[in-house]
Amino acid sequence: MTRPARSDRLVLLGLLLLAAVPVLAGSVRLIEFAGGAQVLPDSDRIGSAPVPVLLHIVSVTVFSVLGAFQFAPGFRRRHRSWHRYAGRLLVVAGLLTALTGLWLTLFLPPAAVDSPALVAVRVLVCVFMTVSIVLGFRAVRRRDFAAHRAWMIRGYAIAMGAGTQFLTQTAWLVSVGALTPAGRTGTMTAAWLINVVVAEWVIRRRSRPLRARTRVLAAADASR
Repeated sequence: MTRPARSDRLVLLGLLLLAAVPVLAGSVRLIEFAGGAQVLPDSDRIGSAPVPVLLHIVSVTVFSVLGAFQFAPGFRRRHRSWHRYAGRLLVVAGLLTALTGLWLTLFLPPAAVDSPALVAVRVLVCVFMTVSIVLGFRAVRRRDFAAHRAWMIRGYAIAMGAGTQFLTQTAWLVSVGALTPAGRTGTMTAAWLINVVVAEWVIRRRSRPLRARTRVLAAADASR
């Protein structure tokens, strides 16, 4: 296996593993809605708004799973038509994910360990994800592929916060104990910050070769 192919598979595997957390949690929640045993906490609270919850589960599942393939460079190069068609679906799924998340944050009764600070962070995160996807869509419409890639990476990183939150909250439970309002706020905020930092690192790492090629082409044009 060549290094690009191996790297491609590692990227895809890592993103799918991170997506597994919201996908599995959403699947369990759907089973509860269908009359199955209540496994997850806050079932009564979540069940008070079934339509936006269902829309959120379906949209985040589509966005997280399909998005993983969009960010595997080799797969994207081999399936350019698929990338374009799936991208249109992902814009819709991403906007639904962010906007239903915003609705649930503002109108669903808060959980016992939610805090006003966490509500504010969630609103900020949902707005940032919405803006990222809109700017990513506008960039590809004007064929600014570098900006399109950067903004979609940012939007995807925010959406994958639930996967990273599983890790940060598990670390809290192991090292500190039961979650408190401050602990829940801190672990969830930390997860989104981790994803944003990693996203910015990826964006800058991928933009360096592009900037180098641009400088080479500019120098060649100037020498003519």
